[in-house]
Amino acid sequence: MIQGRRGFTLIELLVVIAIIALLLGMLVPALSRAREQARFVVCKSNLKSYGILAYMYIEDNNGKMPNAWTSFYNQHMEYRNEPHRYCRWHNPDFDLEKNPEYAGPFWRYLKGKDIHICPSFYGIAREYGPSHPQHVASIPIVPNYSYSMNSYLSDKSVANIKRHGEIVFFAEENLWITSPYNKYAFNDTAMCIYEQWDSFGTFHLTRDPEKGVVNAVFLDGQVQTVRRDDSWRLCAPDGESKSPLITQ
Repeated sequence: MIQGRRGFTLIELLVVIAIIALLLGMLVPALSRAREQARFVVCKSNLKSYGILAYMYIEDNNGKMPNAWTSFYNQHMEYRNEPHRYCRWHNPDFDLEKNPEYAGPFWRYLKGKDIHICPSFYGIAREYGPSHPQHVASIPIVPNYSYSMNSYLSDKSVANIKRHGEIVFFAEENLWITSPYNKYAFNDTAMCIYEQWDSFGTFHLTRDPEKGVVNAVFLDGQVQTVRRDDSWRLCAPDGESKSPLITQ
């Protein structure tokens, strides 16, 4: 006589489901961290390319560095019919690949390279873009760039800057304001740390968006991980004296 097959009891099934849930609970965070680490590496590669291409620009312009405000786009202030220049970073009408008439002199070195946006920035843009200062709700949030240049270096001769390994060239900012670190969020292509308006961001490799790190490429071409508290020290030879943290 052939015995009938014995199926799972409800308790056994629940145990199996619990084990699977436990394994998924362990696996998903690990995969998430691995994905973020991969995005972090791509971001570093992007900035490495920025440093190389900026030096190509410098060599073609008698040793003069780009202008942080007008080398990416050819105009700092608003164009005709532009809703707000602080929305240019995400306005599809100012995608320079599709609208080259707005391109500044540094853009021709970057064009077609697909290195303008950190992969992690897309999620940051979705989350913080709608509450971005001066945000115009009618403009879709489609990032055009996510890196900005140290404004202290604008139009300076690279030969006149000492200790290239200690001065940031391009880096990442946050899309939100956190006192006393920044008075403005990421909006244009200039990172105005020396003017005490901006600071490095904090959104990489963290669950708390205020406690992470970002990437930066230095004048010597090295890409490093930097923290917000180091923004002023790394923006200029006398930058540390500008830090709002001195009086905190």
